[in-house]
Amino acid sequence: MPALRDLRLRLRRTPLGIRLAVLTAALAALVVCSAFAALSIQVRASTHRLLADELSRNQRALVSLQRENQRRLVLAATLLAESPSLRSAIATYRVEHDASRVVRADLTNTVRRELEQAGQDLDAGALLATDEKGQVFAGYVRGATRLPTGLDISSLSAVRNALDPEFTSTHGESYLSGLELGDAFYAVGVAPVILDGYTIGTLVFGQRVDSTLVATLRANFDGAVVASAGNHVILGTLPAAETAALLAARPATGASITLGRAEYLAATIPMGTTQHGSDITLTLLQPLTPTIDALATALGRDFLLYGALAVLLAALGAFVLSRSLLGPLGAFISALRSGAGADRPAVRFDASDASLEIRTLSDSFTQLMDALERERAALESRGTELAAANAVLTDEIREREQVERALRESEAQLRQSQKLEAVGTLAGGIAHDFNNLLTVISGFTQIAAQRIGKEHEAAPDLKEVSDAAMRAASLTHQLLAFSRKQVLQPQVLDLHATVTGMEGMLRRLIGSHIDLRVEDDGSPARVKADPGQLEQVLLNLVINARDAMPKGGAIVIATRHVRDASGAPRVTLRVTDSGIGMPPDVRDRIFEPFYTTKEPGKGTGLGLATVYGIVAQSGGTIAVASQLGQGTTFTISLPSAVEQATPLSGEPEAAVAPRGTETILLVDDDDAIRRMAERVLTSLGYTVVVARDGIDALTHARALPRVDVLLTDIVMPQLSGPQVAERLRRRHPTARVVYMTGWVDDAIMKLELDTDVALLRKPFTPVGLGRLIRSALDQRYSPTATHA
Repeated sequence: MPALRDLRLRLRRTPLGIRLAVLTAALAALVVCSAFAALSIQVRASTHRLLADELSRNQRALVSLQRENQRRLVLAATLLAESPSLRSAIATYRVEHDASRVVRADLTNTVRRELEQAGQDLDAGALLATDEKGQVFAGYVRGATRLPTGLDISSLSAVRNALDPEFTSTHGESYLSGLELGDAFYAVGVAPVILDGYTIGTLVFGQRVDSTLVATLRANFDGAVVASAGNHVILGTLPAAETAALLAARPATGASITLGRAEYLAATIPMGTTQHGSDITLTLLQPLTPTIDALATALGRDFLLYGALAVLLAALGAFVLSRSLLGPLGAFISALRSGAGADRPAVRFDASDASLEIRTLSDSFTQLMDALERERAALESRGTELAAANAVLTDEIREREQVERALRESEAQLRQSQKLEAVGTLAGGIAHDFNNLLTVISGFTQIAAQRIGKEHEAAPDLKEVSDAAMRAASLTHQLLAFSRKQVLQPQVLDLHATVTGMEGMLRRLIGSHIDLRVEDDGSPARVKADPGQLEQVLLNLVINARDAMPKGGAIVIATRHVRDASGAPRVTLRVTDSGIGMPPDVRDRIFEPFYTTKEPGKGTGLGLATVYGIVAQSGGTIAVASQLGQGTTFTISLPSAVEQATPLSGEPEAAVAPRGTETILLVDDDDAIRRMAERVLTSLGYTVVVARDGIDALTHARALPRVDVLLTDIVMPQLSGPQVAERLRRRHPTARVVYMTGWVDDAIMKLELDTDVALLRKPFTPVGLGRLIRSALDQRYSPTATHA
């Protein structure tokens, strides 16, 4: 360390002219080195791009060549399948085999000899004949002592396509695959063997992936080649260690990879998939290192020569320049030293015969001294002001930090909300399509069950289908709840009364090892929400709390009246458990659909996502607080309602739909739903006129003397349901309107549904459909959504 300090001191004491020369030389050297580095990077990038383009051209040429070879395999197999002698031998074998179910060795040998002769004539690596099940019963494999008789190759896509009489190929690749026979691998083409219009088997023509194929590729490509099947190396031109590293990395086409001390550009050529699922691949490797090293060496030699010359000239010029500039500057410094310890120099510097720069420097120094005297007093007075301003600035910085922290939290919440909204839109769309399918499945199943009666042997099977459809409908309702696109039936209810009404069921659900307490603040907790959906929210939260306490604990459900930041009254529902809690990374993702920390088979990941969707669609918010080992609290906040709570109806629904004789105009663009609804309503005695869209419906309406009910889907091409209803009522003003829908979105909400209509939610049952139609005709329906 003392030596380092001495060196620094000597550098500081070195004359400015020498230091300027050395600094200029160092800067020149730095510029040269930087230029060399930048040019090296550019040369490397250009070389990489050129070689990549060359490799891409080679790959396309080799892929075309390989595809042509594979198409020749399919053509060879097709021509052999049309060979009269071979077709005759295979046909005789199949006829005898089908007649006696015994494999005759002489017939098998006849087919084998035909295949062997054809394989030798066509230089085939393998030529196999399979039956209609894809099992090899005869074949020829060049160089093999044991034939693969009995081998099942039906798993090959090409064999399946060839055996499928209904399969139509648009390109030859449909009959191409890979094949593994022992330790040998083949690229094969497959052709069906057809007798009297029936496919009785296939012919498999194979070319072995060996050194001959690699030599063909090397004739058009000067890089390295590696043939592999899955993780197995067939052959290659690289050392074993580098080949293993290549298979482990599996670079994409155009990517670079370092093997050993060399860098390569990689490209792959697929050869097909074997019966064991292994992909046969040819990997082409274009070496980069030799070309780049040669260019870098030549470039470095030139830069070293010219760079040294540039550094020497820069140092010499800087030294000469410093001699001419620093003389007057030294005189000026001497004048300044004469006034050391005083406010001004004792001797004024005479700059009359000095250069313009020195005169300017002298004048500037004089002005500086005058300005310093004036500013000294100003600085003293500003000191106090700055101290006060500093205190104010500190407070502003603290406030800004708080605002920025709040902004970051808001941005995080917005990103989470946008992510959930995007996934919700996808889930809602899927659920809408499934609701249409489930309506058809459930409807026709119940129609069939009613037709055959309960005593029929198929009745239990139909009931299982109907129950499964209902379970699937429940799942789509969860998806619609998460995506906030379900049809709700909101009404004013007492949230605390809802909790106490479910208390008994919840106690049985959580078990005796968990203590359940229900609390409130003594006044009715009235909110406007769908009671069924609200019960689903409470049930999901309690189940989640129970699963977090496998060894027992306590759950507290509390309702409270609060006010938000704007002073508006709200009602909160808080569910607290004493379970294991959650880490922050899990807590941040709990409302994501299909995210679960439970074991496979014990959770769908839709429970809390459904809670989030129901609460959001009901106009509320939900928050979670949790720490590991200290339990979890979910807090739901809903707007407070001032109306009186609506008592829940307990009347049972009728098991049989009422009948009628009125005329119903049925409009739906889904053929299956239209047929199901028509069959149900016709069986109930109604006269049903069916239309596939709004234009068709208005055409029928003009021809009908009377329309009692318009039963229509809401969203249809050309004309929507409300548009059809508006035009229909101009001609049939007494017609009742019943809308069918599987979800609610912004477009439907903007349709401004007439209050004098009924809404039938999909999926619906035949009984529910008949009951709602009768209710509409009798003017007893409510304009709220009905799930039949």
